[in-house]
Amino acid sequence: MSMIDDFYSFSETQGIARNAFYEEKGDGFTVVTFSEEGETDCLYNVAIVFFDDNNLVEVYVRKYIKNYDEFTLLKRINDWNCKYSGITFFIDDDMLTIKSHFTTGGDIDPVLKEMVDEMSIAKEEFPLFS
Repeated sequence: MSMIDDFYSFSETQGIARNAFYEEKGDGFTVVTFSEEGETDCLYNVAIVFFDDNNLVEVYVRKYIKNYDEFTLLKRINDWNCKYSGITFFIDDDMLTIKSHFTTGGDIDPVLKEMVDEMSIAKEEFPLFS
């Protein structure tokens, strides 16, 4: 069974239907995206990239921001990149993003843990920017 199938199976055990996700296939990978509630009136976008080797995965947690001072934001991003290991913070097209890239050995558990950990960090750090 592939990690994508494991992800959907786990989601169904949590009461989340498969149609709650958007899936797009590329050359050698599949991206699964969905929204997650953040602070009041804020949705985070979560994207998981499953590579066809059933081993490599990328997890992204993103928040759209529109009113920010670029210098302050870039300083914060630099601080976060020093504070947290194993993940990278960046801004692209007004999307404040956390990214991780790792191997799983075909096990979905590290993917789920990383997704939850990144969401927790985003909910702690990102509310400073809207």
